[in-house]
Amino acid sequence: MLQNMGKYFMRGFRKIPGVYRVLYFSLLFILLLSACEYKFPENTQVYEADNLNLNSFVVAGDDFMAGFMDGALYDDGQQHSVASVIAERLQKTGLESFHQGEIGSVNGYNVYASDPGHVYGKYIYKYPDDQAKDPVIIPTQGEEVQPYPGDKRFLNDFSVPFLRMWQIDDSSLDTNIYYHRIADDPGVSTWLSQLDQAQPTFFLLWAGMSDILGYAASGGIGDSLPADPGHMSDHDLTPAGVFSEKLDVLLTTLLKQPDSKGVLLSLPDFADLPYFYFFPYDFIKLPGSMYSLATSTYRDFNKAVTLNNQDPSKPKRPYISFNDNGATPYPQPVVVVDESLPDAQYPDGRPLEKVRQLHENELVLMGFPQDMLQYGLGSVIPLPEKYYLDEARIRTLHKRTEDFNAILLQKSLEHPGRLIYVDISESIHEIAETGKLNGWGRPPVNEVFAFEGVPLQGRLELYSIFSLDALHFNQRGNAYIARKVIDKINRAFQCKIPQVDVNAFKGNVPLY
Repeated sequence: MLQNMGKYFMRGFRKIPGVYRVLYFSLLFILLLSACEYKFPENTQVYEADNLNLNSFVVAGDDFMAGFMDGALYDDGQQHSVASVIAERLQKTGLESFHQGEIGSVNGYNVYASDPGHVYGKYIYKYPDDQAKDPVIIPTQGEEVQPYPGDKRFLNDFSVPFLRMWQIDDSSLDTNIYYHRIADDPGVSTWLSQLDQAQPTFFLLWAGMSDILGYAASGGIGDSLPADPGHMSDHDLTPAGVFSEKLDVLLTTLLKQPDSKGVLLSLPDFADLPYFYFFPYDFIKLPGSMYSLATSTYRDFNKAVTLNNQDPSKPKRPYISFNDNGATPYPQPVVVVDESLPDAQYPDGRPLEKVRQLHENELVLMGFPQDMLQYGLGSVIPLPEKYYLDEARIRTLHKRTEDFNAILLQKSLEHPGRLIYVDISESIHEIAETGKLNGWGRPPVNEVFAFEGVPLQGRLELYSIFSLDALHFNQRGNAYIARKVIDKINRAFQCKIPQVDVNAFKGNVPLY
């Protein structure tokens, strides 16, 4: 039948004058386009969070919740914090507003690079010139932290960089420049009292990392078990008992409203932050003359070690030896100062230097003066103790982090239906593994972790989840964590909060 219809159509079409055939085809083409016009389906997805009271949404915690990244608290980082990302999604479900204590600075104040003579801002990844093969990390021009000019009564975000749990109800927190700028009565009010005034009905709490990192990032120079928890220093490790006690006090405030609910985030392992694994224990390379200099430097030292170790009454001391180079310089374990080594002497009675080489399970901290490598730092110049973590301190840090997470989990179990615990540590570990290179520059696993087709990396490159200070997460990392949190909220509280597209958030973008 269709074949016959085609014949009749062609017979009639041939009778049409040529000039009109063009017009005929044009009209037919337009009709066909109209008939085939595609109509995109409307988004009928309904977002809701009816099981949450969003009248007073509050976020609380330290620098990890605040959006601190690249060594500073600055506008773009703050606007892409875990808190901000989640708040933006909650606004699609009924949250009316979300107020942060905006820092009001493009580059912020770099707490790691600044000194009394120079104020630096956030780190950036920049190619030094058109011929450079790789970008370098450099600080920008910064500015001092200024008071928050807004109305502090309407704050939703109470995250304060470097807040430690033992400080939550201590007015001495006023010495923290980031708290001082948002404190309603500096020197008198406490962070907890200000949080109480907000009367939270739904909250996110991510706290405890500063209690760990103050000790870890300083090479463990503080006290791991302070005798007086009421007078701890920034480098001390918060005891688990103090953490638990203060968390109880904090949760009493956060759960004061009868229908309030909240989220507790776990702490990632400190050793899964690039600051602690970017340089392997044997990253030192000694080409040519430097190798000869290093071996000759410790020749008399090793002879003295031999004499010491031959005496059965004396504690043994380790030798310092370097692997022979082949076609390329061989990775050498870093030489470090270790004051815990037993005393020993040279044959002439001089004290033997307390130095040794790092073991495989020990960690070099990224904060050492890298410009000193060319002068023999880590080989002929031993690395100071504050730039590495020995095995004993690493075990202490792992145990304390595990204790904190166990406490957070237990508190969530004590408030079923009101508190949920989101464990992000294993996910962060999987990504971090891609960035833990050995002395030859090889990773133990694949170099990229793929999440729903999104590449995530553990170094500091384009797809990294870590910011350029190597201690905090960047926008991409915060988005990934926010996604984990939203997924748990949706499942635990039967909500329909829209999810986060991690690929829409940038990692560390090199600049020219």
